[in-house]
Amino acid sequence: ADEINRLPIYRQKKLIKKEIRDNDSLVLVGETGSGKTTQVPKFVFQANINRYKCIAVTQPRRVAAVSLAKRVAVELGSELGHTVGYIVRFDSNTSTNTRIIFMTDGMLLREALLDPLL
Repeated sequence: ADEINRLPIYRQKKLIKKEIRDNDSLVLVGETGSGKTTQVPKFVFQANINRYKCIAVTQPRRVAAVSLAKRVAVELGSELGHTVGYIVRFDSNTSTNTRIIFMTDGMLLREALLDPLL
């Protein structure tokens, strides 16, 4: 937990939550390792900003999507596939309770084609 609190993104937690609440879209830019991918989805989930919808986090590679899902699930104290899951080509680990989904860019594109109102 101490390691997480030291991530650069953590210092902007309140501002990020406010901006997400106040805007339909938000572009977040930060250095590699700043915590964007692992912490921002948790901020949104923990603040109930997106209570009845899923938070999609894209990664270019399937290994990254799966390993990040595992890491965030551990950080939230959740079993993989419950609150946090992943969808990659030929494999997924989600449930009806999943709220944070790590997926490859290609899988998000596929989801968007199947549901244009996504």
